[in-house]
Amino acid sequence: MTQLSTITVTDFRSIRGSVTIPLDAPVVLIHGQNGSGKTSLLSAIELGLTGHVPSLARADRDYISHLVHKFASNGRIVLEGTQIREGRLRTQIDVAKHEVSGDALLSPIAARFYSERCFLAQATLSRLLELYEDKDTRKSDSPLTKFVKDLLGLDHLDALIDGLYDAGDVRRFRSTVPLYWETRENIPALQKEVDRHQKEITEIVGMEADVAKRVAERLKALDLEPALTDDLPALLTHLAGSPEESQLQRFAGLRREIVVVRQQWRSTQSVASVQPRTAAEQQNAAAASALAVWRTSTGKVIEYTLADTMSLFPDMSPSASAGPQDNVTAAMQRVAAELNRCSTLLSRAVDDDKRLESIDRDIEGAKKQAAELEKQVLAQIAGAGQLAKALSDVLPHIHTDDCPVCGRDFREVSEAPLRVHVSAQITALNEGAVRLQALSQERATVAGRQAVAERERGVIVSRKLQPDARNALKARETRLKELNQTLAGLENAAAEGQRLMTAAATASRNLTELHAADQRITNIRETVTSFAHGLPVEPLGSGEALDAALDRLESFSNVQERALARRQSARREATADVKELATLKTRRTSIEKSVEEITERIAKLSGRKDAADLIIADARELAKRARDARTDIVRRVFNDELNAMWRDLFVRLAPEEPFVPAFALPQNSNGPVEAILETHHRSGEKGGNPRAMLSSGNLNTAALTLFLALHLSVAPTLPWLVIDDPVQSMDEVHIAQFAALLRTLSKVHKRKVIIAVHEKPLFDYLALELSPAFPTDKLITVELSRTATGNTKANCQSHFWHTDTAIAA
Repeated sequence: MTQLSTITVTDFRSIRGSVTIPLDAPVVLIHGQNGSGKTSLLSAIELGLTGHVPSLARADRDYISHLVHKFASNGRIVLEGTQIREGRLRTQIDVAKHEVSGDALLSPIAARFYSERCFLAQATLSRLLELYEDKDTRKSDSPLTKFVKDLLGLDHLDALIDGLYDAGDVRRFRSTVPLYWETRENIPALQKEVDRHQKEITEIVGMEADVAKRVAERLKALDLEPALTDDLPALLTHLAGSPEESQLQRFAGLRREIVVVRQQWRSTQSVASVQPRTAAEQQNAAAASALAVWRTSTGKVIEYTLADTMSLFPDMSPSASAGPQDNVTAAMQRVAAELNRCSTLLSRAVDDDKRLESIDRDIEGAKKQAAELEKQVLAQIAGAGQLAKALSDVLPHIHTDDCPVCGRDFREVSEAPLRVHVSAQITALNEGAVRLQALSQERATVAGRQAVAERERGVIVSRKLQPDARNALKARETRLKELNQTLAGLENAAAEGQRLMTAAATASRNLTELHAADQRITNIRETVTSFAHGLPVEPLGSGEALDAALDRLESFSNVQERALARRQSARREATADVKELATLKTRRTSIEKSVEEITERIAKLSGRKDAADLIIADARELAKRARDARTDIVRRVFNDELNAMWRDLFVRLAPEEPFVPAFALPQNSNGPVEAILETHHRSGEKGGNPRAMLSSGNLNTAALTLFLALHLSVAPTLPWLVIDDPVQSMDEVHIAQFAALLRTLSKVHKRKVIIAVHEKPLFDYLALELSPAFPTDKLITVELSRTATGNTKANCQSHFWHTDTAIAA
């Protein structure tokens, strides 16, 4: 167990400087005027023991920034004590403006016990009942309720009851035990699914009967046994073959061939009936004879002329398929184009000769003008420039008519003053400079014009025709003119030859088509005869018309094709129905399997739910017994222990008060334990809350005795009582009773008591009442004051037990 020895406080709150206070006595009395440091000393003890000051934190969360004395930069607390088994203990807490560093002397659990059960601050006493009963909006327990639960040891029962809370209503398992809730909801859902599957199975059985009936009808149309429906895979294999397909393809091909032959016959029949064969042969002979005559006369001339034309154009050759008219026209176009080219070149050669003469004259004139401008520029350069500048520099020095250079009198040569003459000369020289610039620009313009003319002359010279080339071009132009005239005279003859060739080709083609038509008619009759082979129909007769035979074959083909199509359609429908029947059987089997699985799952879930329901029933019974046990403990402890102790302490300090504060017994055993204060009249009737029923002095007494009752109701983890000015609003009777109570707590219950009081008479009275009563007893009195410089001073005295010799004598 920890025992306190001394505390040294330096520049902490209102304590200025450093003071050391001994604490190694059962009772320590502290006295001082307001502001002398009593509360600061007790706060320093709390900070050294717990590492923080909860009594200040309730008033200001930023209390750490105000712990250092206002005239100091940092403070320090050194707290020393002893541990029975571990020896001496010491801790140092350094306090800065915004930081507290150092380890607390007590463990976190012991520090909490000290702040809640051992230390009662002056500011807390007047608000103790309010602070004890306060709780936040989250419905957490109030400090008083927490004290009562610690006293009663209800944490395990409350944890058990809270843990079994969900068992009171299965709807609470929706979030905490979702598996149970899902199982509970899944069983009806699964049963509904089974019913839905059973209904679906019934519908599928009806559909199977309808499809089986259709399959039987299809098989009858195909001349198959209805018993084949017993083995659906074998029936599908049997239906998979399609013997009608080959026959359908045969008759479809026959129908297409009949259509083609009918079209051939109609086109051949139209050709054979247009023109008689004899007339066609006479036309062909006449057209051939006329064409031969033209070829031996006019045709030869055209042929020679085209050959002459090709001699001028090696890349040109007449087309055999084009005909004489097209060849003559092409030759005329080529000759005209070449003639135009030659004429253009000769005309341009003449124009170039004239242009060269004009350009040569322009170049000669430009050269002469450039030479003249060059002379004028040189003349202007000689008279301008530096001379004008030199005269300008001399002009400010001319004040008379005497020349500053030679000293001669200028009036001898002129009547005008020398200064006026020099100024006129400078002006003339400046005008010459302007003229020089204009001459330079004009000279550059003339040089540019000459360069352009020379470039143009070079271009013309480069393309100028030589005399030999010009003569050859003139000879070619003359020949082309003659050839063009000849071709123009042959245009009509070429058109006539073109017409004769076309007529001969047309007559020959007509005769060829008549011969081909005769051959096609023979082939068509042979083809129609071949159609009848292999069919149960009459073959083509020698005198039977082709149209009638084709109609008879086409009608037979259509009848057979429709019959085969109906049979093939029945086969496809039967196959689709068999597949549908197989699908329905497979679906029914799958659904029946699902029903079996769901039924098994329902059985398993029902078993699990029944087991869970038994557990929930047991949990409800356990929660009920835990609540009953908690109610019994609360009633017993409230009546027999806590209320009895508080009543004894309060009645001892306030014997005349008719209302005695007490803890109200919980009325509902099912609800949580909540510590609520009330008052009991000495007659036995109940009153209201102590804050409403008691006077200010007795309210402080009730708060003080409640604090002492809570302290004494538990095992003395820290057997200390540290109280700051507990006699507020107490009269002499209360003070006397309180002094006797403190003496009992110290001497009988072995509590270490540290009391701070304000009034000097009360301090002396308590020092007398709490003086040592046996040889090992001890009392320490501490009086805090200020020096002339403002530093805190502590007058500490230790009082020991002495034998009263006066009474002994």
